[in-house]
Amino acid sequence: MNAWKISDFVLIGILAAVYGVLVMGIGALTVLMAPMMHALSPAVIGVLLGTIVLFVVKKIPKFGALTLFIGISTALFAGFSGMMYVPFVGTVTATAFVVDLVVHRLGCKTPVLAVGYGLIQSAYVFGGAIPLLFFLEQNMEKWQAAGMDMQFIERMVAHSTGWFLLAGMAIAFAGGFIGIYLGKRVLKKHLKELA
Repeated sequence: MNAWKISDFVLIGILAAVYGVLVMGIGALTVLMAPMMHALSPAVIGVLLGTIVLFVVKKIPKFGALTLFIGISTALFAGFSGMMYVPFVGTVTATAFVVDLVVHRLGCKTPVLAVGYGLIQSAYVFGGAIPLLFFLEQNMEKWQAAGMDMQFIERMVAHSTGWFLLAGMAIAFAGGFIGIYLGKRVLKKHLKELA
């Protein structure tokens, strides 16, 4: 492997910013369409943005590139959307780090990266549910103080935990998995190593 270059960091920074903005935009569109549709946004993001992830990993085939890219884009998205929650960003970034380790241990093969990106998208869902899973009482009090109706809070909790959480993680995984294979088709002409 070659040493890191400044151009690698610049490319990761630019693409992470683009990715973060697109994640925020897709999330905003899905929440406007329907609250239930918003629960599917990690899957939609996975399908639509897998090409960017594949491009980063193939263009910068260095250990840490995926972790840095996902960490920066998640922090940007969380910060600008007002959802800056350290356990959320930490969960997604830690998952990306583990995927980075596996991808570089097994080789940057498309099936390995597809499973890895699927896991990263699942981590988005799980990370978003951390306040409900581990800090429910405190958050319910905070939401009530902010003027939320208790019935709405209870429905939100019911649709964000248990089987709904597992289903959301599975659907997000499928979206990430599909996104890498779509990315492979899109980038086949541009990146010879995908052929």
